[in-house]
Amino acid sequence: MQTTEKKAPYLVVREATPEDDQALRQLVAVPMTTRGVMLSFQREPSYFQAAKVIYEVNDHAVIEDKTTKKLLACYGNGYRHCYVNGHVFPMRYACDLRVDLQFRGQSLLKLLGKKMQETMHHPNFNQIIIFNDNYAARAALQTGKSGLPNYYDERLVETLTLTGFKTAQYPEIMQTQTEGQLDFSRMKRVTAQPQYIEQMNEFVQKMAQFYNFIPAYDFYGLLLKNEYFQGLSLHDFQLYLLDGEIVGMFGLWSQSAFKQSKILHYHWSIGLIRPLYNLLARWAGLMTLPKIGESFKYHALHSLLCNPNDLLLHDHMLRDALKLSRQQGVGCISFTLSHQDPRQKLNQFYKGELLTGMHGFLSYQQDPRALFDHKRIPYFEVGRI
Repeated sequence: MQTTEKKAPYLVVREATPEDDQALRQLVAVPMTTRGVMLSFQREPSYFQAAKVIYEVNDHAVIEDKTTKKLLACYGNGYRHCYVNGHVFPMRYACDLRVDLQFRGQSLLKLLGKKMQETMHHPNFNQIIIFNDNYAARAALQTGKSGLPNYYDERLVETLTLTGFKTAQYPEIMQTQTEGQLDFSRMKRVTAQPQYIEQMNEFVQKMAQFYNFIPAYDFYGLLLKNEYFQGLSLHDFQLYLLDGEIVGMFGLWSQSAFKQSKILHYHWSIGLIRPLYNLLARWAGLMTLPKIGESFKYHALHSLLCNPNDLLLHDHMLRDALKLSRQQGVGCISFTLSHQDPRQKLNQFYKGELLTGMHGFLSYQQDPRALFDHKRIPYFEVGRI
């Protein structure tokens, strides 16, 4: 379905097609400058291939200039099935809202908003995460003046790219909050094997009593090379067993084959001190700065799950994950937690780069927040961040 704005007959708003892949990659990679570093968030070699780790069903829209065939704006608003209030429902997630730098203004956003209103059904709302330094997105979505859906704040979130620990072991100050937790003398860590897959699926379902929005993972897809798990193998997952039962898990996920954060430019002062900074960063256990034209290297943590009150286990898993990442020559792990999550308070004891943002919902109709059990903690799928 196509819609054309009367005031701009040369513009057409339509669903994205595979033929748009290259133009979408260029539009999504529009540079962004933060703290003196110009970054480009890229989806090479294929935009639609990268989208398969986010959506089961795509809903991508573009605005095209019919005279030049150039794409001026886009968004993604597809869905996948997740656990919501303990049951499986489709959940939409909005991402990749982009407007060409030469055409920024509210008129194109209103066209995108009209298209979203036409297609956003079942459900008629979506999730979105807006990081604090994404000023353009915040201005467009949180002011309510752009023609996009109404925005409803949920809670603060943090994405931590962890590079080290401020303490050699679990922080003493937290010991009083972890009394009576799991008996580590009876626990063992194993690398996932086919015989554990059914337990992994059941464990995710069990965790849905604590968390909302966990994807309804079927880890048999790892054996079938399902593109939702691209970049992952079964042996990338570590399982924590207590008397044979899974109590914690994570997957070490390199997304570089389909998703990159590339350095385009440094402010001259940063470029000048970068060699010295990197030397000190390696010594201090901090993230190093790549050369211009190179991408940041990190492992995302897939399905970082345990009982949210098992802080000692969470800390233990992160220490294991960073050790495994270093063994693979990377040494950075990334994950996102809600401020509602008890595990988030451990971030203060870790080294790394922290991004803070808002988790919220977009809807043209009712406030969707009333639909959710607020005792359940929002879970953020790592492929979406």
